[in-house]
Order: sequence, then C-alpha cells, then structure tokens
Amino acid sequence: MNTTVVALADAAHAPAFNYAPSSIDFADLPDLPEDYRQELVRLMAIQAYSEEKAATEGIEWIAKSPDYKRRRVFAKIIAEEARHSYLIYHLLERMGIPEKQAIAIAEGRAHRPMHDASLEGPLSVGHQDNEWIDIMLNHMFLDRAGKFMVGNFCEASFKPWAEANQVILREERGHIGFGFAELRTYLADKGETNEARVKISNWYAKGLNFFGPPSTKRGERLSAYGLKRKDNETLRNEFRAEVEEVFDELGRPDLIALEKNDFPYRSGNEG
Repeated sequence: MNTTVVALADAAHAPAFNYAPSSIDFADLPDLPEDYRQELVRLMAIQAYSEEKAATEGIEWIAKSPDYKRRRVFAKIIAEEARHSYLIYHLLERMGIPEKQAIAIAEGRAHRPMHDASLEGPLSVGHQDNEWIDIMLNHMFLDRAGKFMVGNFCEASFKPWAEANQVILREERGHIGFGFAELRTYLADKGETNEARVKISNWYAKGLNFFGPPSTKRGERLSAYGLKRKDNETLRNEFRAEVEEVFDELGRPDLIALEKNDFPYRSGNEG
C-alpha cells in the first residue's frame, strides 16, 4: 500500500493532512478509516443516482423532440447519461455495494439523507407539466452545475472514481452546449414573455440548490480525505459566476433574478 496513504490513514481526522489526488486504489481501501469508505460510497451513490435520473426521467422526450436533428442529439445525451450512471454503479459493485443498496443510500433509506432541495432538479425532469424547454433548461443549468461538481471529483483521492469522472466531464460539456443552443433559440422565438422568466429562473434556482447546503465540519473532513477539494459554496459561486456571464452575454441578466438568494434558493415565480 502507498506509504502516503498509510500516514494519512493514521491522521485521518487531522484537516492539516490531505489525501493526494489519485493516491488511493481498490487495494488500499481496507487499510483506510471506515469513515473514508462511507463518505466515498455516499458521494458515489448520489452521483450515480443523479446520472440515472437524468437518463430515466428524460428518456420519454426522445420521442417528443421537436424534429429529427434534435431527436438524434438528445438520444445520444440520454445514452451518455445512462452510461455515466453505469460507470459509477460498476465501481460501487467492485467495492461490494450493489446497485439496489447504492440507490437506498442516495435516497436516504440506508444512510444520512440528502437535503430535499439537492435532488429537486434531477427529480423535476419527469414532471408532467414539463415542456421541451424545461428538459433543455435541465441541461443548461443542472448539467452546468454538474460540470463543476464532476470537475471537482476528477481530482479525488480515489483513483478509479477520478478517472471515471474525467470521462463523464468530457461528455457533460456537450450536454451543456445543447441546452444553451436550445435556450438561445427559445428566447429568439418567445421574446419577452413571463413564461421564459418563470422557467429560466426556476431552473436556475434548482441548479444552485444542486450543490447542497453550505459546507460544515463534514465538508472539512471530505476535503482532508481528498473527496471534495472545493466545498459546496465555492463550487456554487463558480457556477453562479458562469451563469451570470452567459446571461450578460445574452443581454438578459434579469431572467435569473431570485426572490430567495440563499440555500435553498427559490425563484420569485414558484408557488
């Protein structure tokens, strides 16, 4: 086992020590603190679950796509989202966590539950009142938020997970681009409408919530373990800055104004 990992395992609860990126492999896990493994499994289970929901909740929209070109691109996105979930579930299985157990962890039935607002976005994709633009705004905002989170995981101490996220990150960028192109078309077609304001600000709030609550002592521990090198608030602020830049370029910063501007974030248009 890596001697650096041994030293860090002995000092697991001392934030001054940090697990190096990609320093840990499957063979090292039995020698690490159980808390490291539990935190790793929880993060991976939530990620796999979110990727799975992106595929399963959106799959019906392949047939509902406005035209053949969009249908072809969107079908590719759904296939990639499904593959992303498989990549993480496969790693969990190698760690002795079957898919059903991972789902129970993500849903809070077998572990500490997530805050409801964190999964609000992925679980909203299948809402019965959604239109095509809602699905595209999911990619515009939720996949953009995911880009920052996945980029963070690319630097994780657990090497197999970091490598899987490098694959995922490359594909997520294409999803974001498709969502943005559809948003630009939507704004050009709709112009100044209340519908645009409602939908965009609602999905923006869901994107901000996706990062979870502001970090606590647990966040410091995750950083020391090398599982989340940037905390929730840092990632959220990076996401916010990029979204603001995009809407400034579109000349429509007013569309992402929020009524409640702290976690959980809320659009002024929500009931």
